[in-house]
Amino acid sequence: MSQHSALQPEPGPNARQIEPQSSLEEQWEKTNASIHEMVKAIQSTGIEHRELLAQTLFQIQLYSPLKALQEVTVYRDVYMDLIEGNPDIRQALESAIESGRYDQVVSLPVLRGGDDDTGDEEESTGSEEESTEDEEEITGQEITTIGAADAAWTAEYHGNYHEVMLRNINSMNRGRIYAPFAEITQSSGTGKSRTVHELAALIFTIPFNLRDPEQRELYPLGDRSVREYLCEASNVKSVNHGEARTALFFSYVFSEVAEEVKRNFTVHRATNKLHPRDLAKRWRDLLSRKTRRLLYSNIIEACKINELPSDANFRPIFRNLRRQFERLLSVLETVCDFPNSEDVRILLYFDEAHELGHAIPDDKQKKTLRDVVCSTLSYFQTSSVFTLFLSTQSSMGHFTSSTEMTQSAWQPNAKHLQAPFTEMPFDCHPTFPLKPGDFNLAQLQDLEFLARFGRPLFWSLIEASTGADKSEFAEKIMALARAKLVHSSDIGAEQSDLAMLAILDVLITIDYEPRLDLAHKCEMDMIASHMRIAFSIPQHRSYTRSGYPSEPFLAEAASRQMYRFFRHPTISMARILWKNFESGLIDLGQNGQIIMRLLLRFAYMNAIAVEQADKRYPTGEPNFSKGCSVVRLLKALFANRYHAEILMSKPDNDVSSTCSLEDAFEYAVVRFTHFIRAVDESVMNTKSMVSAFLRGAALICQNQQKTIDIIIPILLDKCSVLKESLMSALLIQVNGRRQRSSSTVNIIDEKDHDFFPNKVSMRRREDTRPYVTLVAELGVDNPPQKNSFVVTGNNDGRLSKEHPRYGIQAYTCTMAAWKVVGFTEHATYQRILGTDDFLPDHPRQDEASLGLVHQMLPFWYDNAMRYNDEDADTMDPLPKLTGEGVGTL
Repeated sequence: MSQHSALQPEPGPNARQIEPQSSLEEQWEKTNASIHEMVKAIQSTGIEHRELLAQTLFQIQLYSPLKALQEVTVYRDVYMDLIEGNPDIRQALESAIESGRYDQVVSLPVLRGGDDDTGDEEESTGSEEESTEDEEEITGQEITTIGAADAAWTAEYHGNYHEVMLRNINSMNRGRIYAPFAEITQSSGTGKSRTVHELAALIFTIPFNLRDPEQRELYPLGDRSVREYLCEASNVKSVNHGEARTALFFSYVFSEVAEEVKRNFTVHRATNKLHPRDLAKRWRDLLSRKTRRLLYSNIIEACKINELPSDANFRPIFRNLRRQFERLLSVLETVCDFPNSEDVRILLYFDEAHELGHAIPDDKQKKTLRDVVCSTLSYFQTSSVFTLFLSTQSSMGHFTSSTEMTQSAWQPNAKHLQAPFTEMPFDCHPTFPLKPGDFNLAQLQDLEFLARFGRPLFWSLIEASTGADKSEFAEKIMALARAKLVHSSDIGAEQSDLAMLAILDVLITIDYEPRLDLAHKCEMDMIASHMRIAFSIPQHRSYTRSGYPSEPFLAEAASRQMYRFFRHPTISMARILWKNFESGLIDLGQNGQIIMRLLLRFAYMNAIAVEQADKRYPTGEPNFSKGCSVVRLLKALFANRYHAEILMSKPDNDVSSTCSLEDAFEYAVVRFTHFIRAVDESVMNTKSMVSAFLRGAALICQNQQKTIDIIIPILLDKCSVLKESLMSALLIQVNGRRQRSSSTVNIIDEKDHDFFPNKVSMRRREDTRPYVTLVAELGVDNPPQKNSFVVTGNNDGRLSKEHPRYGIQAYTCTMAAWKVVGFTEHATYQRILGTDDFLPDHPRQDEASLGLVHQMLPFWYDNAMRYNDEDADTMDPLPKLTGEGVGTL
């Protein structure tokens, strides 16, 4: 049940407060009272009688003490159709409302999942067990992907990301005042580890992975010995001691690596020296075998044998560090023919670098283990070596060198930090670019197809699986995506506020207030834990440009997760939005736009659920990438009383047409699991609709684009392959103002945007594709026609038989117009729409106080000139300017 439909409840004061030891009769006595209180409250609002009956059914299901009833998921349209076509059910509900005995209604088939036998206790128990098994099947806790991950790791690498990264490293300023290290900060599953692994085939690399070795479901596995030495803060007594321990570690690293190179790469003549890339690849292959584990074990064993006391003289340690590094360079030069350039010769990297984020005990400056590692790296500063820190978290801050032995070390200066790398593989599937004509609607819904887009994690795992049934394995990867999105292995549990906001962000796209520190932290936390993509992090790190781009697989995961949340009556997506608007986290300038996208999203999900009511996929949930009919979407979006008017409406730009909207879009479908931002007006055409439909995306237009804010692609023939000549759209304009716009301003005409191709490009074929327009005046509560909150047709005199336009105008943001606005959500939406007021948080909201604030002219408004219009013609003339600069009156 979508709690965002008109059936959404507000939990009563006694809901869910029944003692488990009480009898069923006692439980029903309390439940009847709670339901009756809620039903009477709803009835007092003057709600339509059929809506009241549907609300009553929902209250019975929601608050019933029978667990089997609580777990049944029934949708509003199903309730409404049931009440419309079944007089017995209608009579039973009316009797229950009169008597207050709602327990008499529990035998209704809809509340028993279609089973009339309500007394079979044993069968009911069996259903609960099956439901539990299904829960466990998709939690993601027992997914074993290590075999597929291993195969994906050795599969062909697509793209040149590693080559671009090496060029960028070599082009950085790497003099003495610049940091000899940089971050790779990016979300999970974007190929950070694989990219630096491929980078290691281009440049001699010493890799370290600090992942917890117990996390065997993740890949690649961590270097246990290195992690235990570097990541345990209790081993470090002070910053000075930490730097010295790290210097000791690197000294042994360079020493042992030099010996390993001498043992495995011998060159008898200078002419036989290896090319740098040959050496790099051979060394990488050597470390890929048992050599790496043995090498690092020997290094850590040497460090432990020579463990430093906290009061030791550290100066010799740092001198030895420099000597060992120079010795390694010398050894490499004997076997490798390095070019005579300033390019980096040795690369180090730390994967899962956030494990170094632990604070050093008792340090007043709150330095971390990563601070001391970076400070130590800066001691042997040279253009020959560079270090990368890979993580989903960006936590580089102040890297000071506190010990007296590091007087030549790099000193902290934000200007001298290297800008983090964010450029990671995306949309790199080997089948790209795709040909839309090769796909039909049925193919677009397959998880294997959805996984091709976006980050490489999902498609690489699915395609590397060895099982015969790839679709079954794809469902496991879908559970993995959901677990990563909410940052919890228990995807059925109640999630954090940040996880809920992340899901909303994936589905409807949210912009955060760029000037707020809280927003910056929120975005970084989402990158670290909730799959948000970092597009760019400037060198100064004052902010991050990030977002959820078009990733159909992740959008499907978010859709299924939201579907699961709908089963929790206390979860409200509108309230989550309001909470973040109120805190200032979300940009106040987009309140109306966000609400409209949320309404569209709820309508789409409800339409999908209704169309797939007779079919469930392996997880028992709908496939939201399948799409739904245009007619069903409109019926799910608007209140029932307007369905007939909308579906029977005729084109408003062709008065002679008799074709109704329902007939024009009889075979048409929409498919949008998420929203993406259009770069500019150039994508407002049917050619771009093909690409958007292929990805299951609707478009958000830029603010400067006139009249259109949202575009939902439409495929006019669901049985055809995807092609431009069958594309149309629902073009939407959103106004959050409380004053009605001019009727002429509201008109959306595709010709103003060249949405459909001209006749020349169509090779003179007749093109009469229809389209739908919607103008949503969400802030207006007084429509032009009294009590008509949804009207059809609006014409400015321009007629056209070429492309029939079916216009719809909707007013207000209540259940009077929108079916998806829940009864208890009305006030929340109104509060969100009110956040565009200049003074919503002024401590004195009385009229006199607000008037005085407005008198101080915080913005320009009508009559701000402070003069009477009647005297306008008699106002003194403007002062005459003199040659000396100042005018006189």
